[in-house]
Amino acid sequence: MKKILFLAFAAVLVFTSCNNSAPKVDNDFEKQLQEKFINAKEGDVIELPEGTFSLSRSLILDGIKNITIRGKGKDKTVLSFKNQKDGAEGLRITADGVVMEDFAVLDAKGDCIKVQDATNVIFRRMKMGWTSLHDTKNGSYSTYPVGCTNVLIEECDVFGSSDAGVYVGQSKNIIVRKNNVHDNVAGIEIENSTDADVYENVSTNNTGGVLIFDLPDLQKKNGSRCRVYNNKIVNNNVPNFGVKGTTVGEIPAGTGVIVMATNQCEVFNNEISGHNTVSGCVISYMALNKPYKDTIYDPYCGGIYFHDNKIARGSGKTDQSVVFGKLFAAIFGDQVPDLVTDGAVNPVFHNADGSLKEDQKICFHNNGNATFSNMDLLNKGKNRSSDIGKFSCTNAPVTEVKLNLP
Repeated sequence: MKKILFLAFAAVLVFTSCNNSAPKVDNDFEKQLQEKFINAKEGDVIELPEGTFSLSRSLILDGIKNITIRGKGKDKTVLSFKNQKDGAEGLRITADGVVMEDFAVLDAKGDCIKVQDATNVIFRRMKMGWTSLHDTKNGSYSTYPVGCTNVLIEECDVFGSSDAGVYVGQSKNIIVRKNNVHDNVAGIEIENSTDADVYENVSTNNTGGVLIFDLPDLQKKNGSRCRVYNNKIVNNNVPNFGVKGTTVGEIPAGTGVIVMATNQCEVFNNEISGHNTVSGCVISYMALNKPYKDTIYDPYCGGIYFHDNKIARGSGKTDQSVVFGKLFAAIFGDQVPDLVTDGAVNPVFHNADGSLKEDQKICFHNNGNATFSNMDLLNKGKNRSSDIGKFSCTNAPVTEVKLNLP
């Protein structure tokens, strides 16, 4: 009887193991698909059939304009890179006018889809991520458009990234809308980019919900004009599983929104709830206490308008395992205020009388009963204050992003 039970148990293990593994690489399918990418002509539609297909190397589209890659549905056409041997990305695209829609890209060796130096880029109704959640071995980015112009990411399911799920970097004219972004380190990250609208997304169960960053030593400097609105940014308390030493690797679990070292950013009409560390943070790069040599980089925030958000904090404790969390805990202990700023402003934006120029103000307005603190980090907290009066102001609305895309 014991022997029979043991054999039955072993059979279950084998069956489960087989179901959790990627399907075997179909060499004929992979060869045919590679040929479609290589031989594509401007205006072609590459149709992907229904089914789950295992691929061993990156799919590359280089220089061929106005290509549509279309599946039968994000849950019906699945490209699995779990058996990937060659290439860092699942898809690597350096071509203008690419439309990707209605298929999944899973378990790439590096990033799921990288699009570089392209104009008119669409991710639509896609599924992208890693099936082993919260794993430090996962790739950095699910969507990775960098150096692009006119980017639309909409109605996608994005998960498992060890840096940012929906990431757009060093780009301009961007819309990120109606996505479900979960189980990443950063849910949505806009980095060193200009003119971005982020709206009607659900960002949940990440380490941090939405990050708007400008970082030094990158080719494109000093992003600006971002709107983050009408999003559900809730319960982002997953322990940080990112690469230690990276900026995103320093985000504490329990973070709603961080705006760092960028300009003219408006965060409004969002639900920001259930975060154990901080709901909203406007901070300079100096808060990281990291040196940089970039002489053009502006490490300060300016023209930030954080208003009309519904904010409710979580019930857990401040995450003290990373730099930002240690900073908050050292100042506030286990109860970080809902909204915080480091109080740092660029000295060049002061008027002759010492007042700050109107378009460089940091304003928190009409965020309900949210608590507040100016940490006054540059003065080592000498003038730290919970009085929001100086910051209770309004800024001009940021201009809407409009894209002329198919």
